Amino acid sequence: MNLPGQPLLPSGLGDAEEKFLLDMFGSISSRLKTQYHYSDAEFFRLWNEHQISVPAAIFAGKLSPAEAIAKYLKENCQLSYHDIATRLGRDDRSIWCNYQRAQKKMPWPLQADSTITLPLSAFSQDRSILESAVLYLKDVKQLRNAKIAQVLGKQASNIWTIHKRARGKGKNNDQ
Repeated sequence: MNLPGQPLLPSGLGDAEEKFLLDMFGSISSRLKTQYHYSDAEFFRLWNEHQISVPAAIFAGKLSPAEAIAKYLKENCQLSYHDIATRLGRDDRSIWCNYQRAQKKMPWPLQADSTITLPLSAFSQDRSILESAVLYLKDVKQLRNAKIAQVLGKQASNIWTIHKRARGKGKNNDQ
């Protein structure tokens, strides 16, 4: 079952578990709507309250990607170091160090355009923050290298290299 406004999954993609989870999600959403009289708007508001999105533009500044995401999540989302570490699959101490370095480089709050965002689930502990961001923007959002480069403040050729390296890491982990 696909929810209104959600992209359809291409046929043949996903495994049995993914199909099971999508069916389960569809059953839960149907039950909330019929038995508890949730409207589509209420259902999506509830769903989105639990999703934290990171503006891609935070990676375009002078901070490293790890520093930028630590600063954004700490200051803009008011998450603790432990929460950030848990959600990103990183060590608490590295999040603390990244945040401290970010504070020294940029003591003012991060201001970021939120037109292109990435969910926290896009960040993998098996890849760097930048690799995860590029992989998500390229494969999920289907942006071109030039657009990703513009958003992240990088060179398009570097985006190609980062994407290739990130995809290679995924193939190595699948084997």
